[in-house]
Amino acid sequence: MRSLLLAISFLTIFPVYGNRIADDREFSNSLYFYPLVGFIIGMILLLVLKGAEMLGPGLATEALLLLVWVAVTGALHLDGLMDSADGLFSGRERERKLEIMKDSRVGAMGAVALVVALLLKLAFLDNLSPVDKAWVILVAPAAGRFMMVYAVCRYPYARPAGGLGAAFGGQAGWPQLTGAALLLAAGAWLVFAGTALLAVAIAVVTGMTIAAWIARQLGGLTGDSFGALCECTETVFIMAAVLLLH
Repeated sequence: MRSLLLAISFLTIFPVYGNRIADDREFSNSLYFYPLVGFIIGMILLLVLKGAEMLGPGLATEALLLLVWVAVTGALHLDGLMDSADGLFSGRERERKLEIMKDSRVGAMGAVALVVALLLKLAFLDNLSPVDKAWVILVAPAAGRFMMVYAVCRYPYARPAGGLGAAFGGQAGWPQLTGAALLLAAGAWLVFAGTALLAVAIAVVTGMTIAAWIARQLGGLTGDSFGALCECTETVFIMAAVLLLH
């Protein structure tokens, strides 16, 4: 239970873990529950979708969904996406890319990445019927957070000095990755069977490709990379779901 509460506190704005200090083992054990936290976020979005039905057809519902989606996560992963875009597309050497990613200021590439990610989510969600939109927003956050588990377990941390994302690396491995994968697969199957699983597979393979590319650029991954992979995987999942359904 402590590991689940830690995962919720780390990935959302809800401080259910309290003021306790977690060690590396607790951080690594919390990885098992990342997809579950994604499904919890999805259930919050489902409640928002249900409440927004009074708005009728149009982009208002999708805009409200994205607003709550960002608010519940504290824009943590979008911040990682922006920082990663600024560094990775800077055209500089590895060390300079890492310095740029650490800078809290947002550059042109970060702003572009933010706008593109939000617009893609908005546009593709608007192409879904209310029924399909429900299962897509339920599974998408879980797929994104599974990709974070994959990144933590499969790649070294890129910064020699360490960082918040480095807290997972010492204890995380195949057990956490396998457990998170099974949880995601089981949840996706229960939600929308084969279609959801296929959309998850497309999103995860795409995320793996992006992770490998980032690792080649940086010699590993960082906390910002984890957030960027989450956002990219969520976006690709939504796009894949729309294409599969149509």
